[in-house]
Amino acid sequence: MNRLVFAAGEWSALRDGLLAHAPLETAAALIVAGGRFDGGMRLIVQDVIRPDPSDYIARSRIEATLAPAFLAAVLKRARLEGVGVILAHSHPEQHELAFSHVDDASQKILAPVQHFRCPAGPHGFLVAGPTGFRGRLFDASGETVSAIDRIQEISREVRNYAPDSRGGNHALLPDVFDRNVRAFGVEGQRILNNLTVAIVGVGGTGSVVVEELARLGVGRLLLIDPEEVEQTNLNRLVGARSADVGQPKVLVARDAAQRAQSELQVGAISGSIVDEPVARALLDCDFVMCCTDSHGSRAVLNQIAYQYRLPMIDVGVRIDARDEVVTAMSTRVQMLAEPLACLNCHPLLNPVSVRRDLLADVRSDPYFVGHFEPQPAVISLNAATSSMAVSMFLSAVTGFPGSARHLVGRPIEGSVRPVSSVPDPNCIVCARDNALAKGDSWPMIWRRHEG
Repeated sequence: MNRLVFAAGEWSALRDGLLAHAPLETAAALIVAGGRFDGGMRLIVQDVIRPDPSDYIARSRIEATLAPAFLAAVLKRARLEGVGVILAHSHPEQHELAFSHVDDASQKILAPVQHFRCPAGPHGFLVAGPTGFRGRLFDASGETVSAIDRIQEISREVRNYAPDSRGGNHALLPDVFDRNVRAFGVEGQRILNNLTVAIVGVGGTGSVVVEELARLGVGRLLLIDPEEVEQTNLNRLVGARSADVGQPKVLVARDAAQRAQSELQVGAISGSIVDEPVARALLDCDFVMCCTDSHGSRAVLNQIAYQYRLPMIDVGVRIDARDEVVTAMSTRVQMLAEPLACLNCHPLLNPVSVRRDLLADVRSDPYFVGHFEPQPAVISLNAATSSMAVSMFLSAVTGFPGSARHLVGRPIEGSVRPVSSVPDPNCIVCARDNALAKGDSWPMIWRRHEG
C-alpha cells in the first residue's frame, strides 16, 4: 500500500485550498521524500508549494497549467534535496472523481522531465475533489506504476483518509465489537478494522499488546522479534505454553492473536529490527508499538518514527532488585511523532550501548526500560503498562478520551503522571533541519546488508 503522509492539518488545508476557487481548477506542488519497502512506498510530504495567480499560463474549469518557470524552480529544489515532486490539482465539480484525458496527456509530457531532473523521485499526480482524492505514481516514460491508496496526517492524533470520502462501507459490524462501538463509535471501530499495526518485540509487554489489539479488531498485525521462547519466558508471555519452548516468539504470538480473532491477518518476521530489510517492513504499517528491549533497536525505531513520519508508542517497564528484594520500579509509555519529543531529546538512549547493538547482534548488558533477562519481570506490571499503551493508541487513532502522550509510572508509590516533553530544536532525529520527514534521502542507522 502506498501512503501519502502529511504533518498535522496539512492535507486538510491543501484540499480546502485546492477547492476554494471552484469552479476554477487550482494547482499545487508537493515536495515528497520516499520510503521504499517491498511492494510499495511511504510518501512523506516535506512541503506544499502553492503557486501565485501569475504562475498559471492557463486556468479554467477543466485545466490548470502551471508556468515552466514555476515547475523548474520546484524541480530544482527537489533535485538539490534528493527527493521528488507530486503535482496536485483540483477537480472541483467532479463527484465521480477520476483523472481526465488532459491529466493523462500532461503526465506523458511531464514524467520524463521530472525523472530526468530529479532522478531520486518519487513522482506522481494527485487530484482532489468534493468526494475525496485520486493519486498515482508514474515512471520516466509516463506510465502509471501504482496508485496512492491512503492519505494520512500524523501528529499526536493520526488521521486516515480513503480515496472516496463518502464512506462506501456500510456493512454491519460483527457483534463481537458491540462493546467497542459503545466506547468509540462505529467510525472508530471501522478505523481500527482498516489499520495495519506492527508490534516490535512480542515478549512480556509485546505479547499483551498483541492480545489486546487482536481483540480490539485491528485489521492486520505485523509481528517482529528475533528470539525463540525460553522456559523462563512462560511466566509473562501471553499465549505461550510449555510446548512452545524453542519456537519463534512471533509464531507463538501469531497463533495467540488468531485465537483471539480468527479473521485477523497476521504477518510474522523472526528477525532483528536493527537490520534494514526487517525495519523497512514497518513502512507498510499505519502505526507501530515498540516493545523491544535494547538501546540499538529503540534507536532505530525512534529514528524511523520521525524520518519516515511513522507514528509509534514506546513501552518500557523496569524492576530493580537486590538479593531478591525489589528496590525500585518504573514504567513509561511514550508516543513518538512530530511534534512530540523523541527518545534522543530526554535522553533515554545510551550511545555506547546503541553502537554495540548495531555493530553486533547482541543485547546490551545494562538493564534498560523493558524486561531483559536475567532482570526481574512480572506479568502484572507488564500488562498494566501495555494496557496504558494500547489506550494511548486508541486515543491517537480513534479519538478515545485521553490527551496524554507521555506517561511515567512509579508503581511502588502508586502513581502515574503525564510528562510534558519539549523537543530539542537541534535534535539530530526530530528537528526539521535534520532527519525529520527526510525518508530515504537521509542516512538511517540500521544495519545494511551487502548485496
